[in-house]
Amino acid sequence: MSERLELRDEPADGPAARALFAEYIALVGERLGLDADFEPPERIFASPDAFAEQGAAWIVLYEDERAVACGGLRTLEPSVGEIKRMFVTASARGRGYGRLLLGELERRAAVHGHRSVRLLTTSVLREALKLYASEGYSELGREERPGEPIEIWLVKAL
Repeated sequence: MSERLELRDEPADGPAARALFAEYIALVGERLGLDADFEPPERIFASPDAFAEQGAAWIVLYEDERAVACGGLRTLEPSVGEIKRMFVTASARGRGYGRLLLGELERRAAVHGHRSVRLLTTSVLREALKLYASEGYSELGREERPGEPIEIWLVKAL
């Protein structure tokens, strides 16, 4: 039996987005060894409002009516988009959903006139780093803080 997939535009503070973001933050917290009361910083994760602005998007991927992945796009500069909060649930990984979602976010960035997209990830999200490398992203810069994982900025020309 094959899965039925559907990409939907939804609010970044809607029920599916909140549930997926909570799972994403739990994964990040686990990988970073953080307490359960970890508060995601705005500078890294952005707020839901960032995905409601002009030229922005929030997309949820559904598999058989179950939300399994999400991601957002916002404008950093007139010709530069930023992909944020891209996440695939553990039960749906390994099926190409991250690649599908990334491709749709890049397509939308191009439609909005962006000539490149950037994203911020961290050294502990190994699967994400592999995906981005395989899709043509290159390192733009990194930031290291004592006792924290390395933050890595990636960029891709569209």
